[in-house]
Parts: sequence; structure tokens; C-alpha cells
Amino acid sequence: MRLSTLLSCAVAGGLATTSAHAFLLDDGNLSLATSGGLVSNSDWVLTANAPDGSSLGAQFQTGFANAQNSGVGGPEAPGTGTGVWFRSFEGNQGGSGEPLADATLTQSVIAPASGDYTLSFVAGREVNFMASSFGVTLSSSGTGGSDSVDLITAVIPDGNLGGAASGNPGGTPFSLTLLGVTAGDTLTVDGSMVGGTDSLIPGGQSAFLDSFRLVPEPSSAALLGVAGLALLHRRK
Repeated sequence: MRLSTLLSCAVAGGLATTSAHAFLLDDGNLSLATSGGLVSNSDWVLTANAPDGSSLGAQFQTGFANAQNSGVGGPEAPGTGTGVWFRSFEGNQGGSGEPLADATLTQSVIAPASGDYTLSFVAGREVNFMASSFGVTLSSSGTGGSDSVDLITAVIPDGNLGGAASGNPGGTPFSLTLLGVTAGDTLTVDGSMVGGTDSLIPGGQSAFLDSFRLVPEPSSAALLGVAGLALLHRRK
């Protein structure tokens, strides 16, 4: 077979790889996490303080703090599915003078090919959620730079964190893109809340993140196939 034919097949194969195997993050739906705490059972790392000494500023939560249950069109049964619940109300709760609530969710992967990468995820935020900052960042250790979204100011309809009765069922989708990433760079996803505080207003004071997908753009996946077949041709 000619090298040109091999390369054409590699491009087509690379595109297929993008759709079938290119989800680079471990447990993007957070389904492996243990509800009610910080244990992810995956490559995710969730850290959170406990402003009152016991109750966490964020935790993995099964049921309402996710975008996966079938009550909102997802594949998992109602009451199942796990996301990260950011509990801003734990900071200075009731005006007690306790510390503010801080939490970070992060995972890093190695870029398998040079090119562009896109992160998609889902966020929910209740109307009385208050924090100094709340957002998601995708960054590269090398040439890709970083991209982020401020989830305090982003347009997110109020809702009860993805539940079936929510005015914002399933949450709001977002995406971030890095251009010109170099193969071997470390790509890091970071979702964080800083300075979460009790709004002292009755009503919802929570937010959630879920359904993370980090994928190479088709040209990057195709390059993986081209490189492999070119090497094979040289050996022959």
C-alpha cells in the first residue's frame, strides 16, 4: 500500500479515534467518587476546608449535584450520578465569623499529540451562591497557555443543582479551548471556589460541576495516526 494511502487511512482513523477513545480525563462524570466526602476513587483530587471544623466547603455528592440522572435526560437512574457540590453557605455561616469556604477540584493529563484541545463541562449555580471567585480553568504547562470561565458572572439560570424539578435541568454547558498545545505538555483542569460565604438570605446557596470531557481536536487525533503509520512504513 502506498504511503499516501496509508496517511489517508490514518487521518480517517484518527477522526474515529477522537469520537471513540479521546476522552482523556479519568472518570469525567465523577461516577466513581464516594458521595459525602473528598474521595474520588480516580485521578481527580478534591480538596476543601471545613470552616466550622466539621462541615466541608465542597464534597462529592450523589443525586442532585450532577447532570447525569435520567430525571434531567441523563443515562443514570434518578437519585444516582455524582458531581461536586460547592457549599458556599458553610463560610461564615450565620454571620458567625468562621472562615470562608474554599475548595478545588483538579486533574492533570499528558497531551498525546500536538494540536488543539477542548474541555467541556456542566455547571449549576443557585441564585444566592456567594463567593469571591468560582470558575474553571484549563491550562497547559507548555505552549497551549490557558483558558478559563468565571462562573460567578456567567449566565446560569437558577436551579436546584440539576434536579428534575430545576429551572435549569441538567445544568449549563460550557467549553474551554487551548490552541497549539505541544505533545507531552501537561494539561490541567482546575475548578475552584474561593471565599464562599453564607449569603444570609433564605434560598439556595450552592453550585455544582460535572460531566467533564477533555478531547483533542480532530487534527490532533489524526496526527497520532499519521505518526504511527509513517513509522511503520519506515520500518518496512
